[in-house]
Amino acid sequence: MTQHTLSRRTVLRRGALASTAFGLALATTGGAAASKKPELVEAMASEAGLSKADAKRALDAITGGTTEALKKGDSAVLVGFGSFSISKRSARTGRNPQTGRRPKDDSAVTFGACPEFAAALALNPGKGDEASAKCRDADVVIDAAYVASATRHGSRAGLSKADSKKAIDALVSVTTEALKKGDRLSIPAPDGSDDSFGSFSISKRSARTGRNPQTGKRAQSAAKNVVKFKAGAELSKAVN
Repeated sequence: MTQHTLSRRTVLRRGALASTAFGLALATTGGAAASKKPELVEAMASEAGLSKADAKRALDAITGGTTEALKKGDSAVLVGFGSFSISKRSARTGRNPQTGRRPKDDSAVTFGACPEFAAALALNPGKGDEASAKCRDADVVIDAAYVASATRHGSRAGLSKADSKKAIDALVSVTTEALKKGDRLSIPAPDGSDDSFGSFSISKRSARTGRNPQTGKRAQSAAKNVVKFKAGAELSKAVN
């Protein structure tokens, strides 16, 4: 066996090992990282039994409708999922006058999980009546009928109400599964840019001591897990 043959085999073997290691690295980091745009759309399409194009149209209608509502200062709710509104805390906190940046953990948009979504995640939804009211009384209600209408452009037919509902249910299901695994889920922006609409994650809220607004007495709230929404850069800019 010649030295040339040994060298060639060694190179090929090392190349194969490097390729395997690279593939494992991608698989390992992929689970911990936020889901990318194609992954979410593909997951929705698979879950709903829709084409990727229709799943994307539905997702764009949802994020686009929410963005437009927030721009006007209105609240929006995705039925069975949660409500979005301008963060009062964000407006109060403002920006650092020296850097022009917001505090790191601050978000321009507040998300409140609807009771159904909170129950699917086995979370304590907090004040059930209050959560239900926010989801029921939002200024803009995004449901199957809304998505069906929003995906209709001129002579181009929109999604049917049935397919729109499948898409919404799929988004809720995919998000639920990701959060249950401890993953952070990134939702793509409706304009097709590299920015995201925002990301969802589970955050543990420490026990707090506050005051009952009706009695003025101190009240202790237990620690609990909550759904945290971090608005993307473009959405944050649009609502400020």
